[in-house]
Amino acid sequence: MKKKLLSVVLAASMVLSVCACGNDAANANGTSESQVVQNTTETSVSMEPEKYVPTYPIVEEPITIKGLVVGKDTSFMESRIVWDKVSEVTGINIEWEVIDKDALSTYLAGGDWPDIFHTEFDANTVNDYGITGGKFVNYLNYLDIMPNLAQTYEDYPMTLAASTQLNGEVYNLFKCNGALATAVVCRPHVRLDVLEDAGITELPSTVDEFYKQLVSLKAHYGTPSFILGNEYESDWAPMLFAAFGTLTQMDFADDGTGNVVFSRTSEQMKYYYEFLNKLYEEELMNREWLTLDNTAKAQLAESGTYAYITRIAAQSLAADKLKDGNWDYLGTCAPLTSEYDSTQEIMGYVDYASTCGMYINADSEYVEEICKMLDIAFATEEVVEGTGLCGQSFMYGMEGVDWVINEDGTYSQMFPETYKSFSEYQLGALIWINFGRADQFGSAVTSTPGNAQARAKGFVENVIPYQSDTVIKKSLLKFTEDEQYVLDNKLGEIESYYKQMEAEFITGAADIETKWDEYVATIEKMGIADVLEVYQAAYDRWNTAMAAIE
Repeated sequence: MKKKLLSVVLAASMVLSVCACGNDAANANGTSESQVVQNTTETSVSMEPEKYVPTYPIVEEPITIKGLVVGKDTSFMESRIVWDKVSEVTGINIEWEVIDKDALSTYLAGGDWPDIFHTEFDANTVNDYGITGGKFVNYLNYLDIMPNLAQTYEDYPMTLAASTQLNGEVYNLFKCNGALATAVVCRPHVRLDVLEDAGITELPSTVDEFYKQLVSLKAHYGTPSFILGNEYESDWAPMLFAAFGTLTQMDFADDGTGNVVFSRTSEQMKYYYEFLNKLYEEELMNREWLTLDNTAKAQLAESGTYAYITRIAAQSLAADKLKDGNWDYLGTCAPLTSEYDSTQEIMGYVDYASTCGMYINADSEYVEEICKMLDIAFATEEVVEGTGLCGQSFMYGMEGVDWVINEDGTYSQMFPETYKSFSEYQLGALIWINFGRADQFGSAVTSTPGNAQARAKGFVENVIPYQSDTVIKKSLLKFTEDEQYVLDNKLGEIESYYKQMEAEFITGAADIETKWDEYVATIEKMGIADVLEVYQAAYDRWNTAMAAIE
C-alpha cells in the first residue's frame, strides 16, 4: 500500500469521526455527538508501509504476553495449534486464559487485564473502555508496521468502514473470506431428482416458468412442492422478491443511486406479494410456511415430493434421501426474471465479521510486537517458508498440513481421526475463533463429495455470479445517539406491522388491491420517513468512507 493511499485511509476514519458515527442499531452505546467530536484523535503515520519488511522472529529474545478468550472449549487442548505455531515463528509466547461469558464484566472491571482480548465486545464496552476510556490500541496508529492489514483494508474497503468507531479509531480486527464458495446469503435450494421424476429437466429462468413448474409438480405429486421459508435474508424470499424489480433487499435497500428506500412499501413488493398470494390460493406452496419448525421443513424436504426447499432443510439433507444417493441432485436455482425486471440479480454478501475481537490493551508494554504478530493473520502468502503459516491459517490451519489446494482447483481439509469433523478439529484444536484474511481458497469447493460440496457447487454456478455489489448491512452501520433514539422509538413498531401485513397479503386475509394504499399510508404515519432519514445519514457516512479508500 502506497503512502498516498494510507493517508486516504486515515482521512476516511476522520470523515467518520466528523460525521459523528454512532453504533449499530442493535448495539447503540449512547455516546453523544459532542462526545464524538471531543474524543476525535488525529492519526498520523511516520513511515510508509512498504519501508517496513517483516522479519522473523519478531523479537530478538522471546517474550511472553497474556491473551484472554471467552467461553471457549478447552477439553481438547489448553492452547491452539495455530497460535503455538505463531509463537514458534515470532518468538512471542501467548499464555491463554479462558473464562466464562458471564464472568467477563467482572473481569474487565477488575482492571488486571491481559495484553490482548481474543473475543468481541458489545458496543457499550467499546465505548466505555475504548472511545471514552482510551484503554484499547488504535490500529490506525500502527499500519506502518502492519502492511498486510493495510493491504486488506485496500482490497476489502468495507472492513475498515465497518471497524471504524465513533471517534474515527479502530480497536478490533476481523475475518474476511473473499470469494469463498459458501460466501452467500440467499440460498434457493432445489431437489433436481424431484423435478426429474415429474418430467421437468431444466430449472426455471422466469417467475412464469417457476409457476408452471409448481403447477406440474402439484399435478404429479398431489401436494405443493415449494416451501417459502420465513427468513428475509436467505432461502427463497429475497430471490423471488428480486425478480420483480431492481431492488435486492427486502427492508432497506439502495435504489441504485445511493438513496435508501424502504422496500416494504415499493411497487416491487406489491408484485411479489401478489405472486405469492397466487401460489397460496392455488396451493402451490406450503401454506404453513410461517409456523413450520425446521424439523418439519426437513421432513418435507426428505419426502420426495418437495422440489424447492429451504436453506436449513437442504443443509440437513442426507444422501439416502436423494435419488440413487447422488449428490448431483441437490442443486441451487439461479435468480429469476419477470416482466418487471429482466436482470438476473440477487442480494449480495458482506464479507466481514468482527467476532474475533483482538482488542489490544493500550497499557501493554509490547504493543508494537503484538501488532506485528497479528499482522500475520492478513498475509496472503506463507510468512516463513516451510511453516505453512499465513492468513488462511487463522481459520483453517497450516497449508500443506491441515489443508491443500488440489490440481483440479478443489481444496482438501485433513484432520486427526480422534475428531468427528474438520469443524470440530478447527475450533477444538487449531484456533479459538475465526480470524484474519482467508481468501486463498477463492471460489474453490471442497474435494469431499457430500452435502457441503453439492451446495457450494450450486452457489458458485448460480448465486455468486449474480450477487449485487450494493448491500446495506444494517448491523454494520453506525448511528448517533439521536439517530438511535429514532430507530428505537419507531422502527420496531413498523417492523411488527409490515410482518403482520405480509402474512395477510400472502394468505389473502387482506386484499392487496383494496388494502395496499392504506398499508403504505399507515407506515408513513408511523414515521418511516424519519427512519429513512436516519438510515440515509448512516449510509452516506458508510459510502464516504468506502469511496475514500477505494
